[in-house]
Amino acid sequence: MKTTPLPAHGVTRATCLRRPPHRGIGTLAVTLILLFVTSIGVLYANRSVVFAQRSSVNQAQATLAHEVAEAGLEWAVGMLNSPYEIGSDCTFLTTTNVSFRKRYVLTGYNAAPPTTNVVAATNTFPGCKIDPASGTTTCSCPTAPASGTAVASPSNAAAMLPSFTVAFQNVAGDPEAVQVTAYACTAQMAVCSSTSFGDADGNARLSMTVKLRPLLRAVPPAPLTCGTSCTIGGSFNIANTNVATNGILVNAGTTISTANGTAMTTLQGQPAANALVGNDSSLARLSSGDPTCSNSAMFKTYFGSTLSEYQNAPSTRTLSCGSASDCESKLNNAYADGWRAFYMASDLQLSGNNTYGSVAEPITLVTPNALRINGNNTFYGVIFSNNADWNNNGTGSSTIQGVQITCAAYNANGNGSIVYDADVLKNARRLTGLMVRVPGSWRDFKVDSDTLP
Repeated sequence: MKTTPLPAHGVTRATCLRRPPHRGIGTLAVTLILLFVTSIGVLYANRSVVFAQRSSVNQAQATLAHEVAEAGLEWAVGMLNSPYEIGSDCTFLTTTNVSFRKRYVLTGYNAAPPTTNVVAATNTFPGCKIDPASGTTTCSCPTAPASGTAVASPSNAAAMLPSFTVAFQNVAGDPEAVQVTAYACTAQMAVCSSTSFGDADGNARLSMTVKLRPLLRAVPPAPLTCGTSCTIGGSFNIANTNVATNGILVNAGTTISTANGTAMTTLQGQPAANALVGNDSSLARLSSGDPTCSNSAMFKTYFGSTLSEYQNAPSTRTLSCGSASDCESKLNNAYADGWRAFYMASDLQLSGNNTYGSVAEPITLVTPNALRINGNNTFYGVIFSNNADWNNNGTGSSTIQGVQITCAAYNANGNGSIVYDADVLKNARRLTGLMVRVPGSWRDFKVDSDTLP
């Protein structure tokens, strides 16, 4: 057996076969440190992304809630200006005789004697749920309870959908204004209200003040007002025993002519002749400056708007008819649907034995054309015509309880009565006017469930 000789310098074989020392430990340590630092950076970046996502979601929820609250305010104003009667689901009916305005801001509209005051139902909260997918809205309009509160409960109340309710409150010092507050929530089970909206992911509370803008801005002091002359023939009756108006019977821009058979009733102890105010310079100036009534000068004086603005108001129903029976049918049907303010685009001819309006539910009837009344009709409210020969009472004995205004001359013959009624005029102001936003009253509240009213 051969052996390998050892090196001459004395190094053993074992020493020659030993492995060299390990290398790369420093590199591994540096790599681990870099990995750790990178991980921290990734985690921080991910945290920023999550924070940004959450912020975006919260912003989206807040924006949605704000838009839903704004929609609630617009819905409330639209419903307040709708003449239609409503049911418990806020849909329009023709059987209840109670509109949204009467139910929530004119709760004493049929009180006697009536006032122009707004009386809000502060314990009742109508509202809706909105389905963004289908674009449909389901609403609920509960009746004000005798005690406790009533909150909207639409048919899809349990659905996870955005919702709102509105609350009404009287405004101190302004009897014709009401504060409307909308509570809005993003998707949640309960319908959003003042007691539940603080629990929603996204919520908002907005309010504004709306004020009654009556269609009849200035109430005439006399049952009959004529832009130029007033000619009253036949067996006619004119009465005004209202002390606030000094019992004035007729107010004319020029002359007043009455027949021997005309009965005139004014304040006790005042001669009837003193209640006839003719040659009124203000009326004469209006009629002479607008002889054809095309500029609506006389109309603006009492209604505060042009004929066109009145016609296009959301609370006005425009009708056109070609015969007495057609006019009667259309006017009766529109009144049954809840309309109280009318604009006749054609001559208005009425006969028969009909009653239009009531003390609690008077009408405002405007026509730029002729108005001819026959039969035994009874009107409660305000009647205005631009036509110079606007009223011709023929057969029968019709009664107008309220006021009549004509832009130019007035000519009546036959039988009939015009009786000044202050209660009718007060209700006409409340029920046929518009509820409009008060500039500068809009408010956006900081959401804090601990400080909600």
